[in-house]
Amino acid sequence: MKHLATALLGTTAMVALTLSASAQEVTLRVGTVYQVDHTISKGSAEFERLVEEKSDGAIDVEVFYAEELGTEREMAEMTRAGGLEMVLSGLPGTGAFVPQIEVMEAFYTYDDVEDLARVVEAIAPDLNAFMEPQGFHLVGAMYQGPRNLLSTTPVNSLEDMQGLRLRIPQTPLFVALADAWGATATPIAFSETYTSLESGVVDAVEGTHESIVTMGFSEQAKYLMRTQHNFYPQPMVVNLDWWNGLSAEYQQIIEEAAQEAGQYQLSLHQEADDAATARMQEQGVEIIELDNLEEFREPVLAAMDTYIQSKGDEVYAVYQRMLEVAGSDED
Repeated sequence: MKHLATALLGTTAMVALTLSASAQEVTLRVGTVYQVDHTISKGSAEFERLVEEKSDGAIDVEVFYAEELGTEREMAEMTRAGGLEMVLSGLPGTGAFVPQIEVMEAFYTYDDVEDLARVVEAIAPDLNAFMEPQGFHLVGAMYQGPRNLLSTTPVNSLEDMQGLRLRIPQTPLFVALADAWGATATPIAFSETYTSLESGVVDAVEGTHESIVTMGFSEQAKYLMRTQHNFYPQPMVVNLDWWNGLSAEYQQIIEEAAQEAGQYQLSLHQEADDAATARMQEQGVEIIELDNLEEFREPVLAAMDTYIQSKGDEVYAVYQRMLEVAGSDED
């Protein structure tokens, strides 16, 4: 893995910096952490198909699944450095270099994935304003949620969370979540989570039903609590210099394909979530509806407001805009 990452970083990834003719071939390599049967990966495959179709094969897309090129952070770093053209990456990757985008995953902001998609569309210019100084450009997004809590022991109240070793993504926003619940934040890479549950390094994880099933977490933990604390986007991020070197025609093709692939993935989401829920129940997972969801929501919402304010006026203004759009009655 390390040798592959080094090789990629040492190659010339910006293969089309001086495009002048649409017939010139462009290589677009895409990295994702998700298994091939995840809807994000299915959306990525659709993106590949759409780009190649719209460009008549002039843009050659290759998608690498399941951390084949490295962890999310490693792939984001490779994209920033120009060794990889695109990564599907949120806070653990792109967010490591652009901490302002944490705001898009603020907890208990969205009612559903459709609400999330509306908000992300509204704040996309703000996200790009944060990303571009760090060498990234946002071309689209895919969507996931809700994230729920999966534990090796039942959790019926906030008291049961005290001291629970909760695996979280390697990002400060999720540390704030664990702290608000009284859990012990345990940042672990996505690919190492299964063995951490298996060995008892962590007691619980949080994630979408689809990720829980495709990664096998429900084989190790048998209690799922519907905390519904997070719906979140998976940004489709490219290297800014590579992007600026493309023709306007190719940029339009990629943006259109990203938008269409995002909508395609969104159309698969509910069915995949339902199927994953049914699969967990077949595996003997007990699904617990919390009697008092508000005791989980209230400390997190208070922590979110304080935490995001600490990130500065620009970030807090985006958060207020998110709440405004999420609370509207727009279709």
